[in-house]
Amino acid sequence: MKVIYSEECAKHAPKYEILSGNLVDYFESPVRIEIIKSHLQSFSSSHNYTFHESTDYGIDAILAVHDSDFVQYLKTAYDEWCQEGGDKNGILPEAFPHKNMPSFGRNSGAATAIAKAGHYCYDLSCCIMGGTWLAAYASAQVTISAAKALMEDCSLPNENGPIGVFALCRPPGHHATNNLCGGYCFLNNVAIVARLIISATSKKVAILDIDYHHGNGTQAIFYSTSNPIYVSLHGHPDYPWFSGHASETGEGEGEGYTVNVPLTTETDDKKYLEALRSVIQKIIAYEADFLVVSLGVDTFMHDPIAGFNMTSGVYIEIGKHIKSIGKPTLFVLEGGYHLETIGINVGNILEGFNS
Repeated sequence: MKVIYSEECAKHAPKYEILSGNLVDYFESPVRIEIIKSHLQSFSSSHNYTFHESTDYGIDAILAVHDSDFVQYLKTAYDEWCQEGGDKNGILPEAFPHKNMPSFGRNSGAATAIAKAGHYCYDLSCCIMGGTWLAAYASAQVTISAAKALMEDCSLPNENGPIGVFALCRPPGHHATNNLCGGYCFLNNVAIVARLIISATSKKVAILDIDYHHGNGTQAIFYSTSNPIYVSLHGHPDYPWFSGHASETGEGEGEGYTVNVPLTTETDDKKYLEALRSVIQKIIAYEADFLVVSLGVDTFMHDPIAGFNMTSGVYIEIGKHIKSIGKPTLFVLEGGYHLETIGINVGNILEGFNS
């Protein structure tokens, strides 16, 4: 399996975030991908992992998903913030526009750096630093490079089942909408490559989101389309709090092509696999040509910002179940914040898929 990465992904490294009203160390740290890469490299000979640095394919695929003004903001926000006297440790919003505010409007008040911070972000977990745009852009390029590798390789004969490629990237992406960052996410990597694959091949894509937290950004981007189908298993109620209900099924052309399976905090290995098998049947029935997996392992029982009761061993079974879909598969790293096991848990999913 090809593993695509970029050292640039480490350049986003905030010190703190606000979580449940507390100032805490930033959970989405660069060490996450270092641990995963080291773990996979230790098995590279026996599991046939090959490591490739990403290629820069430019901004077009990003702009096919994200609004140009939002992208420009991410590029320039930190410099403007510092020029206006903002704290050099990074940008955090002071106020957010709200539908109940008399002056509510998409563009009202977003002229200064501190106003833009609340205009283009919806929570307090997306601190923007000097290296944030470089890392977010690199994360998207890793995922684009992985998608292109998958499209090239899936045409080759393979006796061991479906081809898989792993985009080892961060910051993650599935909480980012077309014009908002949130949940550690700035650019929606999965949405970018899903749209890229559809554009390049005119074929059908299925997105399977196995991160503990609902991928509200991915859902929002594709809520009115029938290609791709978006399928999510996630803890509920939990962050991002206002999405992920089973009643959210899409609208217009997209009606029926969003599938949400909210799971309680009592979810263990058995309950999760039962739910996964049920949604896999929906994906198979959709007859997609490509599968994109939002790969989060914050479903692990000791993850510091999640709530399931799942063990490391179940991730091998999850990988096997994903393989059973039988389609060329792009794995894109999302969440997972228990550093002692993140390498093992990600490795186990890929091992299950490769078995």
